[in-house]
Amino acid sequence: DSMHLQLQKREADLSLKLNAKHINILGDELHLSNVIFNLVDNAIKYSKENPKITISTENHQKQLVIKVADEGIGISRDQFGLGLSYVNNMVTKMKGTISVNSEKDKGSVFEIKFPLA
Repeated sequence: DSMHLQLQKREADLSLKLNAKHINILGDELHLSNVIFNLVDNAIKYSKENPKITISTENHQKQLVIKVADEGIGISRDQFGLGLSYVNNMVTKMKGTISVNSEKDKGSVFEIKFPLA
């Protein structure tokens, strides 16, 4: 609900492309929700106006791949703040990996990979 209010307040365009056919992973539901929440929250915060955010899922080599993409201001490696450190720690604890591809003023794509259960 709080995320919906933030999206509505900023007139954000959120697209879901949920193409993964196999989605079962071993992990903590609360922390996984917080990871996604954190990435979407950052996408909202660091977009100039009317954020455009895409959350997508797919399967690749016995993994669940989750991507959160935005068209915001981008992020440099030294801007990986407290929220993103939490995201990195939680993904790692759930045996996953996270990477970011970001370009200044063009946006960021966070890609999380988890082994399928």
